[in-house]
Amino acid sequence: MRTEIAQPPGDDRPPDISLILTLHHEGTLLRRTLLSLEEAACYARRLGITTELVAVLDRPSAPTRDALASFDASAFGSHRVVEVDHGSLGLSRNSGVAAAGGRYAMMCDGDDLISFNAIAEMVRLGDASAPGTLIFPEYLFAFGERHHFVRYYPLDVVTPLSFLRAHPYISRVFGPMEVFRSRGYVDVRLSPGHAFEDWHFNAECAAHGHPITVARDTMLFYRQRPGSLLAQANALSVRQIPPTSLFDPATWRRVARESYLRTGRAPSAFTQAGHMPAPKDLDRPVLRELVRAANHIEPDIDIATVRQSPFFSPVDEKVIEVGRAYYEVCGLLEDGGLFDEVFLLPFTGVGGAETFFRNVMFALHEARPDGRLLVLLGEQPTDATEVDAVPPGATVIDLGRHWPQLDMASRELIALKLIESVAPAARLHLRDSEFACGFFATYWPVLGGHPSVFYRFSDAVVRDGGELFHRATGLNFVSAQLERLSLVISDTDTLVERDRWRLGVWPERFHCLPGRRPPLVNEAQLAVRTARTKHRVLWASRLDSEKRPELLPLIARHLAKAAPGVSIDVFGRAVLGHFDVSAFDGLDNLHYHGPYQGFEALDHAAYDCFVYTSWFDGLPNVVLEAIAAGLPVIAPAVGGLGEMVIDGETGVLLSLQEDDEATARAYGAAIARMVSTPGARTGLARAALRRLKARHGSEAYLSRVRAIFFDGDAGA
Repeated sequence: MRTEIAQPPGDDRPPDISLILTLHHEGTLLRRTLLSLEEAACYARRLGITTELVAVLDRPSAPTRDALASFDASAFGSHRVVEVDHGSLGLSRNSGVAAAGGRYAMMCDGDDLISFNAIAEMVRLGDASAPGTLIFPEYLFAFGERHHFVRYYPLDVVTPLSFLRAHPYISRVFGPMEVFRSRGYVDVRLSPGHAFEDWHFNAECAAHGHPITVARDTMLFYRQRPGSLLAQANALSVRQIPPTSLFDPATWRRVARESYLRTGRAPSAFTQAGHMPAPKDLDRPVLRELVRAANHIEPDIDIATVRQSPFFSPVDEKVIEVGRAYYEVCGLLEDGGLFDEVFLLPFTGVGGAETFFRNVMFALHEARPDGRLLVLLGEQPTDATEVDAVPPGATVIDLGRHWPQLDMASRELIALKLIESVAPAARLHLRDSEFACGFFATYWPVLGGHPSVFYRFSDAVVRDGGELFHRATGLNFVSAQLERLSLVISDTDTLVERDRWRLGVWPERFHCLPGRRPPLVNEAQLAVRTARTKHRVLWASRLDSEKRPELLPLIARHLAKAAPGVSIDVFGRAVLGHFDVSAFDGLDNLHYHGPYQGFEALDHAAYDCFVYTSWFDGLPNVVLEAIAAGLPVIAPAVGGLGEMVIDGETGVLLSLQEDDEATARAYGAAIARMVSTPGARTGLARAALRRLKARHGSEAYLSRVRAIFFDGDAGA
């Protein structure tokens, strides 16, 4: 770093204010900025306020260097030129602060202008304010490529709640020099990651209790240009600041408590409309004079254009609402502990995927009992099912259920801030869902320190014109994000091999983790159960279209011919759509019994076999549960079902047929054979039970979990 200093001889008094002007590629725009600062310095000098200009050249363009060198800076009490090679606006500001000598500092950019009264008013207000106060201009007049008008407010009006979703202030901040030296700016270079060193600095000051206010009737004239650093940061980054102490749950609860209580009592008082400046503000004599003076330097500051442009205020009830939700969420996490595993799931439920994730959570706890789990649910549930058992040390935050007013982007943002604050080194577990996939796709550039595991169980199948077509559900996400994912886990070897075949890269990242399902009966109990024919078969699943519940009346009709006296009992409900259960009416051998609370709640000993139907699947948990209960299974040859139900050996596997009548006829015939041959039932059920124990028993499952997540050697 090289510093040049110019100061009048014999004047040893420190200046009242140092203007920290960071310069990069402003070129022909810089002189108008310098003229504006000069005008403000001259106005302040008439009131006895001395000013220092500290220009920081960080990899400047030649025209920028020339514009600075040719400018007569004698209007400032002193001036310094600092040359650095940072490539970072935050570090450039820090270098300027280090070289400055004023009581106060104001951050300045090389392409903007300030109102001629800004320096004088801010020094006056700073002298009259509490120690450590930050001061901003009251108004922002945007010109150039876009025009708009903004009015800013003190922190007690904006509320700290606003900092989570948006930046309620700007980079043009004024304050005591010691504040800038003690806090400093972070280094956030232009990248796909974090950005906005000014937002971060202001958030840190809010976290540490610095008062924030505005200088009445002062204005920043903010140039909008495509090549500005802000425009580049907005286009390239995730548009979020690096982790800050403000978003630590305990700090947020302390700093935001008063504003949370106040905005909750009178939410209508905290709306954008209630604080938006009216266009008539521009007709006030003082503001007209400020605009007229700036227009003399920069003709593009056109008041007529701004009158037709949007008016904004950082006081926005939608922004505050997100901060209020985060305050409530943080109330669940005030113990200060850090989490080792974070699960991002859509919602809880009783389906096979939910059971799979519960088993993973408990296995991780068994493998590392002192580890802590955070479960974030990001979508509104389709029913009233509450979160059931989770391992000790786990915390569940149901954003979809308890904060339904938030849009998905806000829930993803809250998830990011939580992970950065309380799970900075945690492993992320992502279920194929809008919430988890959207979160990772948006924020992966700042998640590099987190091993990330993606789970997928099947590819959907749709029927069009009587033909079946696969639908790329999770595959598209895996294809786009595989370079950033540590593992892709499925419950079947079938899907693992298909994904490896389709993608062709990083095959070692794909692993099969068969679902955990230890036997419920032993072989002696199984033999007793299967020996006696009950003339009843069981179907239990979701009444959603993928499970083909419309087949059941057709199967019942064919079964009535093939095996009179045998009936089908149906349990389940629609979860992802609607199914009219009246379709089950009118058949003597088909009985619908409504929803069920887990397979173990059913009287599975009362049935001869379990029947499963589906267009597509992985290896459904309900099939494993049926085998664990000693029931032989009849299932379609879809997904990974053939890995457990081996036709003629561990069950009956039927070829998937697109014709419903042909499919129903095959099911009816298979059920009739199963009911009429007790010996075959026993043989199939016994072989299936042994295979289940070897592949899905607790010992095998825990061994596989340790290999995948902790040993670093999961095998192929």
